Amino acid sequence: MRIKNDSFLIMRASQIKYLAVLLAAFVLCGTSMGLTHKVKESETFYAISKKYKVSLDSLMAHNGYKDARKLQVGKTLKIPSKSVKVAARVATAKPVAKSMRVILDAGHGGKDSGAVWGGVRESDLNLKVARLVEASLKSRGYRVTMIRRSDATVSLERRAQIANQHSNAIYVSIHFNADRNTGVRGVETFYVGNRGSYLAKSIQGGLSSSLKTRNRGYQYRSYSVLRNTACPAVLVECGFISNSYERSRCKTHAYQSAASRAIVSGIERYDRTY
Repeated sequence: MRIKNDSFLIMRASQIKYLAVLLAAFVLCGTSMGLTHKVKESETFYAISKKYKVSLDSLMAHNGYKDARKLQVGKTLKIPSKSVKVAARVATAKPVAKSMRVILDAGHGGKDSGAVWGGVRESDLNLKVARLVEASLKSRGYRVTMIRRSDATVSLERRAQIANQHSNAIYVSIHFNADRNTGVRGVETFYVGNRGSYLAKSIQGGLSSSLKTRNRGYQYRSYSVLRNTACPAVLVECGFISNSYERSRCKTHAYQSAASRAIVSGIERYDRTY
């Protein structure tokens, strides 16, 4: 009986050793396949390349992309990383805190619904995009102050007061447009001040290409929230809800996500300069 037990134990030990070898082979095989990353809302190739400390060109080439604008939410990217340990640290690392604060103003709200066309309220769209921008900026280490987080009434004076409480900040007011001429469409950005001009240019540069609509450019406009805000300030118009075709697109999560990605990319571009 003892012999049988010993034989049984030897056999079990051999099996365990065999399974351990198989498990190690499986892990090594997974490691050789490399790290992957599933694209989240508002993420860009540039942001992902910075996260994993690889060059933008190598990340795009590794995944067969020539145009960074064609990146889609939910797409799984292969990360050209040679170190599993580095990749693991990156996956669990917290974003590096940025010194610049972003004041996000979802235009209108509460008693002021802004433009209303075809049952679509501008104030609702403004808040949806602002929330997407906030989440994306925070994931990148930016400090964010939201003027409103719900369908609340906030006066123009109060919006500027909130922004002026912070130093080393920028102010981004998010809107959707409307015009009596329902054929008008496109995106545009308004600003005050020299730095506001560059911030507007940085955002507008990718807005029309990301949203595939007419580029109406960026220009000076003495709106109250821009004029009374001490920090660099811009007002972004993300599309015309008075245009039936553009309104049908503005209502979609895909369009709102694309708008938020363009705004975040513009903010990052500005931050790298200033």
